[in-house]
Amino acid sequence: MGSLRALMDCIGADTSGEFSVLRRFFGFIRNRVPTDPDTTVTAQVSMLQKMRDIQHQHIHVNVIRVGFDAIAAGSQDQALEKLDYAIYRMPNIYRQVNLGVGRVLHFFIDSADAEGGDDIGSEDEADELSDDWSVDNNGIDVFVVRNISDDDFVGISPVGGSCDKPSKDDGLCGGEIGRTFERVARTFSHETGHFLGLEHNNDDDECPDTAAGLLNLMAQTGCVDDGTEASIRNAVQLTGGQGNTMRDHCSVRGGC
Repeated sequence: MGSLRALMDCIGADTSGEFSVLRRFFGFIRNRVPTDPDTTVTAQVSMLQKMRDIQHQHIHVNVIRVGFDAIAAGSQDQALEKLDYAIYRMPNIYRQVNLGVGRVLHFFIDSADAEGGDDIGSEDEADELSDDWSVDNNGIDVFVVRNISDDDFVGISPVGGSCDKPSKDDGLCGGEIGRTFERVARTFSHETGHFLGLEHNNDDDECPDTAAGLLNLMAQTGCVDDGTEASIRNAVQLTGGQGNTMRDHCSVRGGC
């Protein structure tokens, strides 16, 4: 197994000067592991597991916060912790199908520059946001906005997004930060799953009719949400076939 610095160099993480492993290797913007909202669980990360993840196929992610400057000052740290929790959960979800998460970088668009894109009122507005902004690297652009005022959706992504930047389908809206920890985290991974080529696991907007289907990450939120955090937390399973589709996407990198 290669050294930590060699693996960080491989995924394009900054290793210059003094660096925080939790920020630059694991991608936590607050430089610490987030608290698990399930009080019976202690969130933990493993250096060895992360190194193994990026020695296999993996993706890079650009987390783009939109309009977080307009969040009340007393709620901003919690908003960042929700992002960190989404970043913490994603590798654990994707690891089921042997897909790792490599480099995680953070970017910010303030509410003025977003020109209304921090409060999404329709799927078209969400699509416009990801069309107008792009990060010039090989990571998947995941926009997380201050608010989505349209009750018909909680996030949106092209199915099989483009790796050609900048282009129309090269990013996705990974949800709004005002929802609960589990809902923010599941939508983040669910919408990225769409970008990696996964469809919803139901036809004609009808919910899956099996227990396994309802526990799948690609079941629509309305199908799995019974109002409890546990219903959201548990609906993150992936199948081998879904893993094959995800790993075949153009954004997936080879192992380091």
